[in-house]
Formats: sequence, C-alpha cells, structure tokens
Amino acid sequence: MVPGTTVTEYFGNVATKDGTLSAGHVKISEAVTNPWQTPEFTEYILMLKGVANVEHKGGTASVSAGQALLLPAGCRVKWVFPGPAEYVPICLPAFNPGNVHREEDGATAVPAPHATATEPQIITPVDVVKAPALTITEFFGNVANKDSNLSACLAKVDEPCSEAWQAPIFAEWVLVLSGVLHIEHAGGITEVKAGSGLYLAAGERVKWIWPEACTYVPICMPAFTPDGCRREAEEGSAKDADPETMKRLEELHKSK
Repeated sequence: MVPGTTVTEYFGNVATKDGTLSAGHVKISEAVTNPWQTPEFTEYILMLKGVANVEHKGGTASVSAGQALLLPAGCRVKWVFPGPAEYVPICLPAFNPGNVHREEDGATAVPAPHATATEPQIITPVDVVKAPALTITEFFGNVANKDSNLSACLAKVDEPCSEAWQAPIFAEWVLVLSGVLHIEHAGGITEVKAGSGLYLAAGERVKWIWPEACTYVPICMPAFTPDGCRREAEEGSAKDADPETMKRLEELHKSK
C-alpha cells in the first residue's frame, strides 16, 4: 500500500491469475511521488482525472484528464502527482513486482538490461461513437494512435439502452467503473456491477444491455474495428438510434 494511492486490479496476475494483460483503476488522493522505474511491459494510461507529470530522460511529459499516455517497454520514468488524480493503467504483459524494476530508497540508478531509448508518448483520444445515449472515446487503437494490436476506450452510457448482438473476432476485457452492465449470452444474462470486470473470449456472441447510467473501459486485442465486431444491426439499439453513428465510426476506421 502506497500512502495516498489505491490501486484496484481488475485483470492480471493477482485478480485473474493471468499474465497476458493487467488492467486496473488507480486513485490518487494527495500529492505523490513514486521512485524511478524501468518496466519490462508496455503501459497504456487512460487519464480520467487530475494530472500526472512523468519524468524521463528527455524531460517531463505532463498528461491531464482526458489524455492518453503510452510508455513503451524499457522506458525509464518517474511518476509525480501534484494532487488528486485518477487513471486506468493497462500493462502488456501483466504487471508484477519483479518486472517493474523500481529504484527503491533512492538507490543509484543503474541502467536495466532491458532499458531502451524510448520516451513517453502523449495521445489525444477521439470520440469514435457519439450516439444519443452512448459516447465512446478511444484512447488507444486503430483511430487514436494507429495501433492495431490493442484498443482501449472510455465508454459512457447516459440512460438505459442496449446494443445489437455481436460476436467479435477480438477478445475483450471490460472494467465497469460506475453503474451496472448486463451481458446477454447463450447461457443467460451476466450482471457486472461497478468495481467488477468481465472477460469476453473472441467469437463469443453477446448482447450488451445497460439498465442504468454506466461508465466502463473496454479493452480489445487485437484492436477494435467495425468489421471485426461482427455486429448484427438492430433497430432501436444504442448505435442504430442515429444512422450517422455507425457511418461516422466506419469512416474513422477507413481513414486510419
């Protein structure tokens, strides 16, 4: 436990015993400075609230709420939070204490064998879906940073609605931050409440239902594409309520 910091792991070596990927929700309640570190994993940061100043060999990358930060594997950084903040970190492969290489207790920096000359990259997210009841902002993926390996979005549902059936070619990790999500599938309906996560295997046919306002983070590997979603258009569904919604989503992916 780090003073002023609460980390909730939804997926990873602790929560799901899976080293493929880790994803969590971090809340910073006061000014916090972390030691230098040189992770072996690539880290994708969705900044939700506040500011993080990430020091690196070339200076300082300041990432604010509504921005994304990509830290390539082997990038040596020091995190400084000037005040309260909130973010979602995704590590690929999954975080563990042995692969983050923190320089504790002011230890003299010795370049890690896996260190690289890379620097943090700040990315501007894109609203890829703007439907009457549903907004999806892509922080990483085919549109936001031209990455076909992984996509990660912040989705906000404003009122009860549902989506069309789909059977994506990608696997999906879902973090529900607020509200509740229902996933209908061949075996019934699975309820996912705030603070819980849901894994959907590639090819699994599901229908998303939101009985109330909800905020969640969907992570797709490989990255989401409209074709890869294999969505069955359905009159009255969240994305079909406005005919321009799917048209815009498809155009954004064609221009990537």
